[in-house]
Amino acid sequence: MLCFRGIFTALLPFLIGRAIDSLSVEYTKAALLRIAVLLLVVAVLKGVSQYFMRWFLITISRDIEYDLRNDLTGHLFSLDRRFYERFGTTDLMARATNDLAQVRSLLGPGLMYTGEISVIFLAVLVVMASTDWLLTLVVFAPMPIVSSTVGFFGRRTYKQYQKSLQSFSAMSVRVNEHLSVLRMLRAYNQDEQEKKRFGLVNDGYLEANMGLVRIWRTFYPIMELLVGVISIAVLGFGGWRVLEGHITVGTFVMFIYFLGVLTWPMVGMGVVVNITQRGVASLGRLNTLLQQKPLIADNEETRWGYSYLRGDIEFKAVTVQYPTATKPALNKINLRIPAGKSLAIIGPVGSGKSTLVSLISRVMDPTEGQLLVDGVDVRQIPLSVLRSSIGFVPQETILFNTTLRENICLGAPDATSLQIQNVVSAAVLDTEIDSFPHGMDTMVGERGITLSGGQKQRVALARALLREPRILILDDTTSSIDAETEHKIFETLRVVMRNRTALIVSNRVSAGQLADFIVVLDEGRIAEKGTHRTLLRRKGIYFNMRKLQQLEQELTLR
Repeated sequence: MLCFRGIFTALLPFLIGRAIDSLSVEYTKAALLRIAVLLLVVAVLKGVSQYFMRWFLITISRDIEYDLRNDLTGHLFSLDRRFYERFGTTDLMARATNDLAQVRSLLGPGLMYTGEISVIFLAVLVVMASTDWLLTLVVFAPMPIVSSTVGFFGRRTYKQYQKSLQSFSAMSVRVNEHLSVLRMLRAYNQDEQEKKRFGLVNDGYLEANMGLVRIWRTFYPIMELLVGVISIAVLGFGGWRVLEGHITVGTFVMFIYFLGVLTWPMVGMGVVVNITQRGVASLGRLNTLLQQKPLIADNEETRWGYSYLRGDIEFKAVTVQYPTATKPALNKINLRIPAGKSLAIIGPVGSGKSTLVSLISRVMDPTEGQLLVDGVDVRQIPLSVLRSSIGFVPQETILFNTTLRENICLGAPDATSLQIQNVVSAAVLDTEIDSFPHGMDTMVGERGITLSGGQKQRVALARALLREPRILILDDTTSSIDAETEHKIFETLRVVMRNRTALIVSNRVSAGQLADFIVVLDEGRIAEKGTHRTLLRRKGIYFNMRKLQQLEQELTLR
């Protein structure tokens, strides 16, 4: 279609020139009608070819954008936490939206205009050169200047657009932070200061884009000037050629029409360079993401024969050292949780509790030592099998802007109403659902904003229980729940945890009564180990924590 459109575009001026020459010889109504019909047919064929050309290329570019967005999203899902420590959420959103749109423009309009301009140039050159090579030389003599101008401004565009993309990411990050902490800013009366800080970032984005404007406000007048110079040269030299009898009036008119045809390709070269440089810059940013390799992934050591885990967990001299930390988060941990048993992990804030349980689902891997599940190194178990066997309630509850039912059914979309009702009861959420406007179909809002902290935690607990996992991990699940509701949840969990391996992370010693045995972590080490009664008799860290928490509870009740 590109070729047909180029041919028909070059054919129209050629036919007009020949028509003028033929009319000077045979000026009749029949000849005029014949020429008009021929021009109409060529114009229609040109329009049809242009329609299908645009439809084909734009459709393909949209399909590529669709596939690329899916590939990028899937790739982001596979990356580990260290990647997200280096790339901010808002920066990733900018790349997945703005940059992806620029790549689509490169593959759609960019490719289409490039092909269109190339074919038109070639077709026009062939027709003009076969008609009068000397006048053609006058038209195309300034082309080296045009190419140099396009190349110069193209390089400047690429550098400036890189700055624009970086400024856009910085502004997006600022907006995201502003919206996330809006309540705190108001509480601390920082509205005006935040406006000033955002103004500085916004000024940077404006300046980066104005840099692009300054480049192209210079480029387009230069291109128009070159087109004007070529037009003057053709009018002068072509008119002289007509007066001397070297070419006919029809040929002269044909060349004038060709100048109009060539105006778009010459100016369009700037559009193509603009789109291309933007697309190349954005493609480079996307490639930076796509080239990231997940540190935690299945590899050649993975044993693919697993489909079921019993849940026997053992830590062998496990050490975890964060890159920016001065001391290990976990230090030489040796611990075994038999399948079907429950363990409470108690300790003060920063003792390494969450780090310990995150190793089981391979959110991270140990720096040293070995973690075994069913006697096999966890790094040899397929990630899909490992994670589908785990029900994890994280410390920070994550809810989606959808219904309560859909949030609970996240890991088990095919769950029956009876199964949902059972886990809702186990999470002691059933008594409150009736107060929601639409029951289970109530929208919870962005990040569950319509729910209290305790309700969010219970929704997350119900979500984990619905999967009926072999390994259940509760990371400080009841921190936002009152003591009475916590007691009710613990009573139902005693039943739920039967024949399941359960790990209960908590700052409250009350969680220890729920488990078969307890470990107390302190500064990344196991300080104490035993049952609730055994640890109380030792009068160590566990005993002191219980005593302090009982005192705090008494003071609260007064």
